[in-house]
Amino acid sequence: MKHLACSLIFFATASAWALDLPAREIFSRGINTWDGEILEIIKGRGATLGWYISAQREEDVTVSIEFTCPKPPDQEYQISFDGQDRFWTVPATKGTNWHRAKLGTFRARPGLPLLVLLVPPSNRKYEHPLRFRRLILESQTASNLTRAKAPEPPVLPDAAPGFGKKLTNMHPALAALDLRDDQLRRISGMAMRGAGELLFTTWKGDLLSFDLTKATNPPQFRLIAQGLSEPMGLAVSNGRLFVTEKNQATELIDADGDGKFEIYRCVSHEWPATLDYHEYLFGAVVKDEWLYFANSAAMAIRNTHNRQAYLRGSIIRAHIDTGKTEIVAGGLRTANGIGFGPDGSILVTDNQGEWLPGNKLVQLQPKAFYNFRSRPPWHPFDRPIATPPAVWLPHPEIAMSPTEPITLSKNWGPYAGQVLYGDATFGGLQRVFLEEVEGVLQGAVFPFSQGFRHLFNRFAFTPEGDLYAGGIARGSNQKFIADVSGLTRIRHTGKRVFEPLAARLRSNGIEIEFTQRLAPNTGWNPAGYFVTQWGYQATQTYGGQKVRHRRSEVRTATVSTDRRHVFLELPDLVENEIFRIRLPQSLQSAKGDSLWTGELWYTVNRIPKKHPGRIQSAPQQAMLAAEPFFRFSGKDTGSVMYQNYCAACHTLDGSKRIGPSFRSLAKATRQTFDPDGNKHTIKVDANYLRQSIVEPGAHVVEGYQNIMPPMAGLLRESQIDALVNYLLKLK
Repeated sequence: MKHLACSLIFFATASAWALDLPAREIFSRGINTWDGEILEIIKGRGATLGWYISAQREEDVTVSIEFTCPKPPDQEYQISFDGQDRFWTVPATKGTNWHRAKLGTFRARPGLPLLVLLVPPSNRKYEHPLRFRRLILESQTASNLTRAKAPEPPVLPDAAPGFGKKLTNMHPALAALDLRDDQLRRISGMAMRGAGELLFTTWKGDLLSFDLTKATNPPQFRLIAQGLSEPMGLAVSNGRLFVTEKNQATELIDADGDGKFEIYRCVSHEWPATLDYHEYLFGAVVKDEWLYFANSAAMAIRNTHNRQAYLRGSIIRAHIDTGKTEIVAGGLRTANGIGFGPDGSILVTDNQGEWLPGNKLVQLQPKAFYNFRSRPPWHPFDRPIATPPAVWLPHPEIAMSPTEPITLSKNWGPYAGQVLYGDATFGGLQRVFLEEVEGVLQGAVFPFSQGFRHLFNRFAFTPEGDLYAGGIARGSNQKFIADVSGLTRIRHTGKRVFEPLAARLRSNGIEIEFTQRLAPNTGWNPAGYFVTQWGYQATQTYGGQKVRHRRSEVRTATVSTDRRHVFLELPDLVENEIFRIRLPQSLQSAKGDSLWTGELWYTVNRIPKKHPGRIQSAPQQAMLAAEPFFRFSGKDTGSVMYQNYCAACHTLDGSKRIGPSFRSLAKATRQTFDPDGNKHTIKVDANYLRQSIVEPGAHVVEGYQNIMPPMAGLLRESQIDALVNYLLKLK
């Protein structure tokens, strides 16, 4: 990554071909304050200083800034022009006169609107504000650049579980059994040893054995090792056991053969670390005598000054015999999930945060860089353009804290070979279909099942196809932790279920495969498919923008001869974008079954050049719709914001989830604590709610842990106002 340290440059007059981007036209200011038309930037987290522009022709554009800053932050600003990033070291200025500095030269392209961002450093309140007035864009061609209106997010149809809303029940073809004893078991690693023995580690540092041939309920777990330090991964290879502890990869050895492990051999610990609570070693798989795992980024340290120890966020491999250690890839943040893909490749999940506008599933590639950055010294694989994920897992639509991915066995019927992943916040199981297009992996994610007690963190398959899933949670709410932590056995029963099975990209659209044949003369009407699309913009503050979020045209829909596939002709295919496709609940199978779910997200990394989908004219009777496929109830913006961004963690009925309930919120009194641990009694009003949305760590309700991202970077001022008004009016 090349970094740009800008010196002060003064201009007497502006260019005749300059375009101003005023401070007052940004999306969201976060906790920063206005002084008339001037934005005083005192903190970066949760702020989105962005504008859309349009270009008529391709050319270079020079970007400059007008500002004053008596004592600048000790970290760089990010400038992003249509995804092209530079970094600006802020110089100190004297007096109150406005200063102008050149930020860089970028290449503009014609076509879709371009997003321009000025991103302050994250997670730091500056001692002195940077006073910002405008960006100036200078081009070679008069009137080539124009300001474009920020696109309004599309109005979505009314939602139901599995159709625009999170599922609430268990998949009809699954049967689950909770296996709990009288101890709290926060399961952090899991593996099979032989055909009938399940091993798992717990957060407190125990290793337990469960004899599946003598399974009883309550189960009988046997303690075979203890004293491990926050183990977050467990792997078995040819009878040997490997654990990834807090900061060490360890082999456990039973030297005397008594069934318990008394020797803990260090395989490797050759990477920097601090005392930060969030520096873990996540996951563990063994491939070709190498143990693979991830070392996660810090959290508490970053909240103070955004620095990381060198090489954090890497995928590491250590040879199980020699201990030789290698950095395989970089740019990961919280990679709490490593597993094997359908072809023996290694898949990794990562959680939304700084430099991650969404959660994602990546295929491990040597020397890949997945975009999480911290501070110099930079990661050796750091580069301007990141390796894209195989599949984006949009937050909070289909993931919030994805965990281990696991490939489904042949016993799982039509889903065999696809990938499941758990989620420590969103809950349940989600299903991923992967395909290779032009040599690049991509695919679709589908909602699969909720309705489980536990928040699944780790998985293991028996030879018979039983899936054992281990739940975990952390924080200060002990009752919640106890409720969602533990072991679950999940079986695929083979019951017939009607739902989308796979999605494959074509040169001119997407083909959706179903588990059953569609009813005759259904599926042909393009009005029966509600499609939206967007790109992502990574920023150094938490989360990131959906870029050009818009409704997509579905030009035609063609049902295959076997009625198992529908091809949607989409004229607006764009690489590096995501499609979200909604199906109508009225769609039925030939056997009269209703859809279990009707939603998918497809990540477009490559568009196949010469593989078009087949387009046919629809039978006349197939285009007759007795009633609209989708309904739009006209709910107010605040209600929509609650459903999209709050409902996964905050209920309206008083029940507890990850966050406190919003029941009887207006004028309520809450006991909170601030970042320094000081306790406060807060009366809920508009100011408190706005601060909680923009800066959620300022006052955290007692009994809860602050895991909420600052929403100001995702919501506009008008949307925040609407959400606050909605919450205050709740009865």
